[in-house]
Amino acid sequence: MNTLSTYTLPSEPSSRFKAGSIGEKNQQKVLEAALTVFSRKGFSGARIDEIAKAAGMSKTNMLYYFKTKKELYQFVIVRVLRRWLGSLGDLHSQDQPIDVITEYITNKMQLSQQYPEASRLIAMEIMAGAPVIGNFLQTELHTWVKQKGHVFLQWQREGLMAQIEPAHVFFMIWALTQTYADFESQISAVVKPNDYDSEIYPPATHYAIEVLVRGLNLKSRL
Repeated sequence: MNTLSTYTLPSEPSSRFKAGSIGEKNQQKVLEAALTVFSRKGFSGARIDEIAKAAGMSKTNMLYYFKTKKELYQFVIVRVLRRWLGSLGDLHSQDQPIDVITEYITNKMQLSQQYPEASRLIAMEIMAGAPVIGNFLQTELHTWVKQKGHVFLQWQREGLMAQIEPAHVFFMIWALTQTYADFESQISAVVKPNDYDSEIYPPATHYAIEVLVRGLNLKSRL
């Protein structure tokens, strides 16, 4: 099968430390701490010494791994975006639309469940006007949506998918799947689950698939 979508994911900044080394482990600690702090306070509100404290190291030691707050922020953002874009995988016009969209929704819901702070970080960045990733949105993401959308348009020509502009299909999927991470406090207040992950995500995934598969009028290829 010929792949119609050839977009290459943005490269994640490479680590200068050997896998499994103390340096690599400390770098991961910094990244995890940074994700937590950035997701709560955004880029402008986060402080280097606060991130260092969350990582369990001194500010001087932390700056050995990442020289500036912006470098650290960009590294975290790229990792999140790679997970999100990679969750769709390769698309082929010969694929079953229902299977592709069902798997994509499931993957995006799993990412929201496993990395809720990452989802909130992206939401905060975009609501602030995307000061750091604006160029990515206008170039790489624009290209990704356009190229992946070629397959959607082919499905629409074959009568396998509703005539909806591909970009809006992505907006709907992103909005529905990410809301369970971004608005966890609101959902928890309304539903009052004893355990958010086990009580909210399984049925929410099922509902999201039901709504979107029906709304997009997806049909199986014979």
